[in-house]
Amino acid sequence: MVSARAHDYGLELTQNSKVGWAFSLSRTESCTYATEICKRLCYGNGVRYQSAAQRHKRLRNYITCEFLLRNGGPELLAQNLVALVDQARPVDWLAAQISGEATNLPYTLRIHDVGDYFSCDYAAAWLMAIKQRPQCKFWFYTRSFLEPKLLSVLSELASQSNCQGFLSIDNDNFEQGLLAFSSCPGVWKLALMQVEEEKLPLNLLPSVRKMVSPGQIINFPYHRAGKHVQPLKAEPLTNCPQITTSAYPLQTNRSELKPCQSCSLCLPG
Repeated sequence: MVSARAHDYGLELTQNSKVGWAFSLSRTESCTYATEICKRLCYGNGVRYQSAAQRHKRLRNYITCEFLLRNGGPELLAQNLVALVDQARPVDWLAAQISGEATNLPYTLRIHDVGDYFSCDYAAAWLMAIKQRPQCKFWFYTRSFLEPKLLSVLSELASQSNCQGFLSIDNDNFEQGLLAFSSCPGVWKLALMQVEEEKLPLNLLPSVRKMVSPGQIINFPYHRAGKHVQPLKAEPLTNCPQITTSAYPLQTNRSELKPCQSCSLCLPG
């Protein structure tokens, strides 16, 4: 358990130039099932995630979640997560509710642009929060599918109509990921972290083709600083268009649509 002083507690969102509003946790504490490839190629290794302020925010989020779970269980953490989700509402949210018109920007939240689900109670708290905010569209990627009880809670979370869950697979864990995918038909999609094609296991794509239909798996070619490995062009993969095309450039202006909001390939619905 990580200790903290009283003033180090608090939950805070991050504004991400690709996804919009996101919630993040410290990788060291929360990414229990990270593979070696994930550790090496994680987005959290990027320069924009390495400032002292960003690292402290992720650690403070984790410490606060642990504190709330210890002192009030999933229910107390869920109350705080709901308040946090409310902060992701578009600025014209209230006016839109009164007028019946749509907001200029969608109401979305990416759970864990860095970090992962680290316990059943933590996942249960997110399940409660997601149920209480049906207007918000949530999505997440996870490698926490090796523990059956945690997978069960996450599958219920991913089955919510306003939430899309992805099992994150790579060379190291694709066989376990496909088993988890097949155990919950119609609930999950898959996200492949693609390294160079020549480094892929020979049985990866054949195994995927046997169990996965087009539209159920998105390929994320490893990328950094605007460059990416050559994307795979094979059924049933759909390559992330933000990475592989120029259609969805990163957007730092908070009043503009972010690439993931414009594309919406990973969003529920």
